[in-house]
Amino acid sequence: MPVINFSTYFVKYRNYLLPLMVLAVAAFLLRDYFVPRLQIILGMLAAPFVFGIKEKGIYSGRYGIAAIVFMVLFFFLHIYVLLFFAIGCVLFYTIERQWGKIGVLPFLFLIAISPAMHYAANTFTFTIRLALSEYAAMILNSAGIPVQNHGNYFVMADGQNFSVDTACIGLNMFNTGLCLVVLMLGFAEQKYKNKISVFKMGSVFLITVLLLVLTNLFRILGIVMFRAMPGTWSHELIGLFSLVFYMALPVYFLIKILFKRLPQVPEIKPVQASPGSFLRNGLSGAALCLLLLISNKWVQTIKQQVIKDEKLSRLELSGFTKQVLEDGVVEYRKDSVLIYIKPANKVYESDHPPNMCWQGSGFGLEDVTRQYIGKYEILTATLRKKSLVQYTAWWYDNGECKTASQWEWRTSGGEPFRTINITTTNKQELKKLCREYLDKKLF
Repeated sequence: MPVINFSTYFVKYRNYLLPLMVLAVAAFLLRDYFVPRLQIILGMLAAPFVFGIKEKGIYSGRYGIAAIVFMVLFFFLHIYVLLFFAIGCVLFYTIERQWGKIGVLPFLFLIAISPAMHYAANTFTFTIRLALSEYAAMILNSAGIPVQNHGNYFVMADGQNFSVDTACIGLNMFNTGLCLVVLMLGFAEQKYKNKISVFKMGSVFLITVLLLVLTNLFRILGIVMFRAMPGTWSHELIGLFSLVFYMALPVYFLIKILFKRLPQVPEIKPVQASPGSFLRNGLSGAALCLLLLISNKWVQTIKQQVIKDEKLSRLELSGFTKQVLEDGVVEYRKDSVLIYIKPANKVYESDHPPNMCWQGSGFGLEDVTRQYIGKYEILTATLRKKSLVQYTAWWYDNGECKTASQWEWRTSGGEPFRTINITTTNKQELKKLCREYLDKKLF
């Protein structure tokens, strides 16, 4: 039998050990951290184009410095997306220290697949999507197609009504679109063996966002005109068609033009500097991984010991039983009424918006709309889970100001805002409760 020389294999493949070590740490730290499946698939497709070594023989520790900065920010701010970015930077560090520089595109890729982007797209574009539905109704009425809009659902002239599904591929275009742009930029860099400036790259992303807004408008118009019900092939195909023709193709040609206009860079063989010893790279990589684990453990301990919102922890609602849930969310329950009050958040923190939390609990949101109760604007929706139907409403409240706008509560001063979410099995009861608690000063 041939003798297996393990030392030869170790020397040949040892550079892969450090990235694998970081991936193992990432799997442990992010095991409960949600990343949308579609973004994972797009990320796997983009990886071969994004992670190519752009400058072989030129080794860098810049991503190690970036990782430490993200860890320090995570340590003080307790925002888990910073840990996500820190892990990504440690991975990039192990690559650049052993093979060469990989450029800035991998970091843009990290942002595109991050849960923060998923959260931002679903939170900050929520009111934009409702506004687009209103504009779509105006356009259709102007074109002689009578239709009424009520939030995310439409009523046709013959009485048929249907919703523009908030969970379909069309409304996740902001995540999908940005991942596709990263993929196209990576492909162009490999094809043309060149790269555009950071400013031009940022301009491409800005144009992409604007096109995605228009794409959603065209998608809504198509769904309403063809009466494509949620869950049908026509509904999904209209979303896919809109994404390809109104966003992907224009951006593809824009990237192609930008790269074709770049001056040809003569291929210069880089001076092969030493990447440093494997032992030194291994120790620095292991030290960064250890810091990741320590930072995560420290933040978890702090969050368990500190009461996030003292005022909310003392708040009692007459007639309701009270239970403190994960992350300081307080549940008040009475008969068929549920009131969730989510603790005060800083402007840069996630506020656990109810439209995302209910979907995470397996409910579908229908008839999502903005409405006024007195002088206050709130958001309402119908929750459906098999045969179970409930009605929910939510707004942001700091005692003085009550608003349905993410932008308003994040830019207002004074007392911090809490999220108030009331759910019942009866529409009239919901309206009565909303009026009662909108008129109350809870904090």
